[in-house]
Amino acid sequence: MKAMELSDLAVFTQVVDCGGITRAAEKLNRVPSNVTARIQKLEDELGKPLFLRDRNRLRISAAGEQFLGRAREILELARYAVEEFQDTRPTGVLAVGAMEAVAATRLVAPMVQFHRDYPNVELNVTTAPTGDLIEKVLDGDVDLAFVADPPPDPRLDCQPVFREELVMVSSLGHRSIRKPQDLGPSPTMLGFGHRCAYRTRLSDWLRQGDSQAKILEINSYHTLLSCVAAGMGVGIVPRALLEHYPFRDDLRAHPLPAKWRKSTTAIIWRQDNLKASMEAFINSVV
Repeated sequence: MKAMELSDLAVFTQVVDCGGITRAAEKLNRVPSNVTARIQKLEDELGKPLFLRDRNRLRISAAGEQFLGRAREILELARYAVEEFQDTRPTGVLAVGAMEAVAATRLVAPMVQFHRDYPNVELNVTTAPTGDLIEKVLDGDVDLAFVADPPPDPRLDCQPVFREELVMVSSLGHRSIRKPQDLGPSPTMLGFGHRCAYRTRLSDWLRQGDSQAKILEINSYHTLLSCVAAGMGVGIVPRALLEHYPFRDDLRAHPLPAKWRKSTTAIIWRQDNLKASMEAFINSVV
């Protein structure tokens, strides 16, 4: 059987609703002969008469009654599909990835406002180091992510959003830290996994002093800062994070040299995967 045309189904239902060819033709802005031809074409495709012809009157047949319900369902589904496709209002699930420091400081207000503005969007937030987040975006596990100093990638679009000042943190009793040598020959460094951009920056800075650092991996910034306050080692964090830490008076912040101090947080997303909810979220942050 040949594929039916939606326009033929529209003609058929209009003839049924109008009770005849002439009135249906007026409604459809067609000539009666065209309406008759479309009905005959549909009957040929179905192999059954849709109407019983009695002189100048049409009565829907049993086959036509059976087919009418399906025809209306198909037309309604087609209409719904077009409306859904043309509807640009943000809906559905939006998966956002972020470094923990960004989620805890920069995203609280934008997420609250976004939820108020777009209640039909289900917002899911995942925290991970920069390297993992880049992979998650490329693999489609998250729609967009907030990462630190992302390397160029032709598959990704990138929008810088925040400038961070990074500082070295230590316990209050630690001496002033101006250069790697001030940490001693074998310092303990606290940080996230090896794919964390801030940990990588600290490691690179320490190599300038030929220090052999012991690395203690921590899975949250609050835990990291608490360990630093206890004198278990040093770490590197955005200064904005310290403002949200309740025991910041137990820490000492040491400015980093200009080369290592500045970091840019950017939003990244796949170039082939920008949807309405993503644009709305990006606009709520930028």
